[in-house]
Amino acid sequence: METHIVTIPDKNAHGSGPDTLSWHDLHAAKFTFDKPFRLNLDDGQVIAAHKVVRVMPKRRMVIFGSWSGRPVVAKLFYDPQHARRHMEKDMTGISTLGMNKIPTPNIYYTGVSEDRRIYVLIYERISDAISLDEVWRKRENIDAVIPLLQSALLELATQHVMGVSQRDLHFKNFLLLGDIIYTLDGGQVHSHTGILPRETSMNCVSLFLAQLGVGHETYQEELFKFYAQSRGWILKSDDIYQMFVLISKWNAKRWQQFRRKIFRESTEFTCIRDQQTYGMLDRCYDGIEFLAFLKNPDAVFHHPSARVLKDGRSSTVVKVTLDQRDLVVKRYNMKDAWHHLRRCLRPTRAAKSWELAHKLKLFGITTATPVAFLEKRLLGLRSQSYFVSEYVAGGHAGEYFTRQRSDETKTTAMVEKIACLLKNLQKLKVTHGDLKITNVLVNANDQPVLIDLDGAAEYISRPILRRAWRKELARFLQNFQDQPSLQERFRQVFG
Repeated sequence: METHIVTIPDKNAHGSGPDTLSWHDLHAAKFTFDKPFRLNLDDGQVIAAHKVVRVMPKRRMVIFGSWSGRPVVAKLFYDPQHARRHMEKDMTGISTLGMNKIPTPNIYYTGVSEDRRIYVLIYERISDAISLDEVWRKRENIDAVIPLLQSALLELATQHVMGVSQRDLHFKNFLLLGDIIYTLDGGQVHSHTGILPRETSMNCVSLFLAQLGVGHETYQEELFKFYAQSRGWILKSDDIYQMFVLISKWNAKRWQQFRRKIFRESTEFTCIRDQQTYGMLDRCYDGIEFLAFLKNPDAVFHHPSARVLKDGRSSTVVKVTLDQRDLVVKRYNMKDAWHHLRRCLRPTRAAKSWELAHKLKLFGITTATPVAFLEKRLLGLRSQSYFVSEYVAGGHAGEYFTRQRSDETKTTAMVEKIACLLKNLQKLKVTHGDLKITNVLVNANDQPVLIDLDGAAEYISRPILRRAWRKELARFLQNFQDQPSLQERFRQVFG
């Protein structure tokens, strides 16, 4: 299995401090590089990198560190052909923000390294701030973050009035500190002559609202109206319709981009590839025991902590604890030689589960967190495959309804939550394919979680989707044949 770790010669044999790196060292850095280091600047100053935030191999790096006694954020550009242009583009964007009085971290320093091959931008580090993305991910409910989203949209509207737009607009580009909203990433800032045109503004705000995912259409409409009011627009019904059309287009584009990312080496994911194996791993789970699992996946089924959840012909599922994390490993078996032959040229069910789990996660539909997938290969042909996800503590929805049969309030709430979950799946033009009640779990927060996505299907045609959805719903309602009142509740909720 290929590794992606940079080893840098120890220039301080007695452990006197972090190594001083050169262009060659940084240019060789891979996604996993996280070693503290020092960088000499051409004016005799030094920046000390304490934490590597992001690496784009052979191009640039973002670090947290210290410079001239101050805590800073630094961008290091070292692409042999484009480093200077990339730095100047970032500087121009930050200058545009500054000239328009838009809050953004101050630039402390611009220059080059001692070897004059690394271009350096050093920014003020905003202590105790939190990104809008983190606020959104940690929200208890959407109503609690609506005021912050409105504040961000007001900031966005102000920028648009000043003729400033962000090409790569997402929640991570907004940093919150008290009542101040800082805009980050000057490389994506663009300046226009005069007020941003309505069409361009609509496109930008739709990208912002697309970050909410599916199932929040009412909030998206309200927030769009808030933005329009901030701009002094008079809205027509066609404007609302157009906004949702643009959100749909952005959702398709966001998924297209993210889908490529989950199948290649990146900051978040490790690609596992050799002559006998192919797969992907979320770097957050890159522990000693998990790496041992990747080398010998079948051994996990005999692990001391393994508990069999399913032992069938088509798949074997165990719960196992690796690196102090509770995980579920599902092995997709080959039933016989004919089954193997039919599946060896098709994408594996593990790869499909990995892809669909990430799609649901991107758009805010609750599913077991995907950790990794692995395929065994022989002469390039696919064989057994393995999908790993986080373990969801709690029983399935059928057990929940049995436990709560006397609690009308909880039963009604869960019916509505499950219906909402499945309707949101339909909005992504996806059907689950096997809606047994055991494939809908209820987690510790009383939220339904969809699992077993290997039978899911995506649709382009809406008429075909509607027919598939009717079959999907009929299959789901079969779970409650012995509970006619519950079955009728679901039938009414689904309309």
